Amino acid sequence: MYDAVHMKRLLWFIIGLALGVGLALFIGWQVLPVQRANSSPALLRRDYQEEYLRLTAAAYQVDGDLARAQQRLAELPPDSLVKVTERWIAQGKSDAILIPLAQLARDLGVSTPGMQPYLQRGAP
Repeated sequence: MYDAVHMKRLLWFIIGLALGVGLALFIGWQVLPVQRANSSPALLRRDYQEEYLRLTAAAYQVDGDLARAQQRLAELPPDSLVKVTERWIAQGKSDAILIPLAQLARDLGVSTPGMQPYLQRGAP
């Protein structure tokens, strides 16, 4: 089926492929690793910051880790959570979006009259 020449070529191909992958990994991880840019949420566009707030509130609703939520929100303006929540209440966003935001704001020590109905709806 295969003679010695073909087997030798196949062996050299596999060795070359393994060396190529190994060299590429070495260069990518050791010689020229990816440099992280400043990825602060404060540098995001406003609509992305709002989505970041929403996702932070959703994550907090799932894991209940208030310290982690505070850490995630630390680089944003202190009143951004309240402003976004109040604006979205005025826009009539869904309860699925507003309840986690209102609960996070409450647990961070902020509660407004507009948030109260969403806190009651989200209560167990």
